[in-house]
Parts: sequence; C-alpha cells; structure tokens
Amino acid sequence: MINFPESKLTKLKNFINQRHCDLGENAWRLFDLVETMENARFLDLGVRLGASSAIMSFNAEEKNNKVVGCDIDFTGFKVEGEEFVTDSYEMCIADSVTLGKNWKGDPFDIIFIDTLHTREQVLGELYFWSNHLKENGYFVFHDSHWDHTEKGDTIGGKEWGRVDVAITEFFNLPQNIMNCKGQYQDDDIVLNHFTGNYGMSFIQVKTLDAIERFKSGFNWEEVFDIRNELNGLHFDEDNPKSLAWAAKNGTVKGWPNFSIVENELIIKP
Repeated sequence: MINFPESKLTKLKNFINQRHCDLGENAWRLFDLVETMENARFLDLGVRLGASSAIMSFNAEEKNNKVVGCDIDFTGFKVEGEEFVTDSYEMCIADSVTLGKNWKGDPFDIIFIDTLHTREQVLGELYFWSNHLKENGYFVFHDSHWDHTEKGDTIGGKEWGRVDVAITEFFNLPQNIMNCKGQYQDDDIVLNHFTGNYGMSFIQVKTLDAIERFKSGFNWEEVFDIRNELNGLHFDEDNPKSLAWAAKNGTVKGWPNFSIVENELIIKP
C-alpha cells in the first residue's frame, strides 16, 4: 500500500476496521486501485455507511477525482461516512438498476457493486451500467465469494441466485473459476478474484466492443421479469409482502421513506 500522511490514513483505517465494514483486507485492494488514478470518476452502488465511498474519496480533491454514491437511504452514511468524502460527492437516492437505466452523466473508471446479493439484481446493473464504463475501466464486486453457504439470499420466502453466478454468466467466465482465488484473462477482460471477507472481484474491461458480446446469449426479458419481482418485494407499496408496504403501514421500523427513492417497479430491457 502506498504511504500517505499518517493522520489522514489512520483515520480511514480506523473507520474501515469498525465492525460495520465487512470488506476486510479487500478494502485495501480497492484502495490501491483507486490510488493509481487521477482525473477519474468512481461510482459506488450500495453505499450503506460509506466504507467504499470513503476509500474512493481518499485524496479525491488532490487527484481531481469524482465519486458518485447510490443507495436507497443515506441516513447511516451521514452519521458515519460523510466526513470522509469531498464536497463534490454526489448522493443518488435510487434503485441502482433504475439509476443505470436513466443515467445521463459521464462514464466511470470504477463501478463498485455491493447492493442486493442476487443474480438478477447484478445482471440488471450490468445491463445498464456497462454502457457507462470507460475503456479499460473496472467493475468491482463485493460478496462474490460466499464460502459460508452454498445457497443464495432468501428474500420474501424465496431463494435467489448469487452474485458469483451473475459475474460468471455475464463475462463468459469458465465455470467454477469464481470458486478459487486467482487471476484470469482473455481478449476482453482481466479478472482478479479474492476469496476472503465474502469475496471481491476486480474485472477490467479491455475494450468496450466486448459489452455487446457479454450481453448476447441472455434471455433479458426473463432476467428483468425476475428483477421486477424482486424489486416489488422492496418498493411496491401496494404489495403486502413488500418492505415498502410494511414501512408505510408501520409494521416495520428503521426503513427509509421508499416514496422518495428513484425507482421503476417495472423495467424492460
């Protein structure tokens, strides 16, 4: 890791080492990648309390880097992580797939993905955000290696496909490559995959010509039908099974105001 003024770096280390952060040693792999860049743009999908945004914002002013964060609620971030970002930090209160569909801004050098840990959510993100990646840019995925379970997340009483499945399918990776630590590359990408702390995968896209090849071979109608079902379990205020319905009717506490979140319940490819 590059050497920096101890007080500034120690403050970041102390924040990353708090119990709320599950990035572990992978945090510093992301840090090292960020520190190689200047005049760059970074996107943080799934900000939570702000660990990844804090890392991407380190020395942002000095390097003229810009960070955009996306989450459905920034309450925790404003308490914990906001002090680590610059005044230029942009907060987008939005569903990550919806924001990708509607994004009109400049493309990004790094797109960090740590949202819902499900195949269709990640595929939906990749479908849209791959259109907003710079040449030789990086997708970085957290929760890409779960060795504590062979199952996916259970949401609404249903088990969903995993993040590593989405990565393998979208980037046409050899089967089972996400089960082990290491590097893989072909004409389109370079993959560095780390298995600790729930996994982190760094994928550099060598050429944007590859994006359409990545998208081919999918039944995107089916992918988005499942994404829409999953989205409804969170945002549909008319669905008694959804978190939005429960929050609106006061049967759960601590959830955000879903009505202010930029979200499209139904998205078609």
